[in-house]
Amino acid sequence: MSVRTTLVAATALALSAALAAPALAAPAAGHSATRKAVEAAVAAGVTGVTATARDAHGTWSTTAGVGNTRTGAPRSPDDRFRVGSITKTFVATVLLQLEAEGRLSLDDTVDKWLPGVVTGNGNDGRRITVRRLLNHTSGIFNYTADDDFGRTYFLADGFFKHRYDTLTPAALVAIAMKHKPAFAPGTSWAYSNTNYVLAGMVIKAVTGRSYAEEITNRLIRPLRLTGTSLPGTRTTVPRPSSRAYSKLAATTTGPTSPPSTVSRD
Repeated sequence: MSVRTTLVAATALALSAALAAPALAAPAAGHSATRKAVEAAVAAGVTGVTATARDAHGTWSTTAGVGNTRTGAPRSPDDRFRVGSITKTFVATVLLQLEAEGRLSLDDTVDKWLPGVVTGNGNDGRRITVRRLLNHTSGIFNYTADDDFGRTYFLADGFFKHRYDTLTPAALVAIAMKHKPAFAPGTSWAYSNTNYVLAGMVIKAVTGRSYAEEITNRLIRPLRLTGTSLPGTRTTVPRPSSRAYSKLAATTTGPTSPPSTVSRD
């Protein structure tokens, strides 16, 4: 897992929007509200949007805006894109498979597989189970909410200086360990990206292989998810794909810049 992967989409997977399913020639009125919402997003400043809905009858897609501000190329219903935290679903599925195989228990402590990693400032991996990582009841601080991390990687100047940095999973967890837990394990709920960094580390500790390898071997290949891949730290995703754009602020309280001014090669 890398900083640039996190920034672009908060981790790993890239999917094809159309998912290789036939497009539906549905009545326009059936999707008019969705179409209006997509167009409104572009009118509000989003560079481009690809929206896809899929059910047992097939797939409907619509696009608006552009996929490349320099060439003016439109967004495509077949665009692949980084899916961000949807990757967490794949990570959790691998851990469920490992439990079904008897290789771990969801009630194992984090410290059993990652001794000494979750410690300091009231954090204690001996009190947190794998299950609590997956359902966000660990109380572990979300490393992306760290002020220094935000200034370095989310604000405009820091982003352009550091967007190609690669931080190890252990380094990301160490950022979280500088903070006290939000609550005692199991007593509340709070979304934390750190939980799934640790979950990926547990997968490697159990299998000897990265979460990306396990997702590919256990899910992507067997299920023939031909539009799905793990681009990792690569700066591109497989084609067809559009450019990714972000609005960045100069300060934590300042206004964001238009997308066209912050997509630099």
